Amino acid sequence: MNDGEHDLGKRQIGVVEDRDDPEKLGRCRVRIFGVHTDDLIAIPTEDLPWAISIYSVNNNDSFAAPKEGEYVFGFFLDGSFCQSPAILGVIPGI
Repeated sequence: MNDGEHDLGKRQIGVVEDRDDPEKLGRCRVRIFGVHTDDLIAIPTEDLPWAISIYSVNNNDSFAAPKEGEYVFGFFLDGSFCQSPAILGVIPGI
């Protein structure tokens, strides 16, 4: 992939580690499998980029960030740069 190209087709799955968004925008920090190591020393939670959640245009303006420990599905808005994650949904689980 060339610099500046976007691969929005590559989907990612990760686990939410933090949702205490200082800007109160509903963002959360997600450790994305295959992108971020699971070593919390190498990449601490506070070093993960903030992920935005994408909501339906039919949303009634009420939403909540996914909770810590939940698995989420999404992609990177900036393609292979992997610094602007976007969440499309939460994967139900135990």
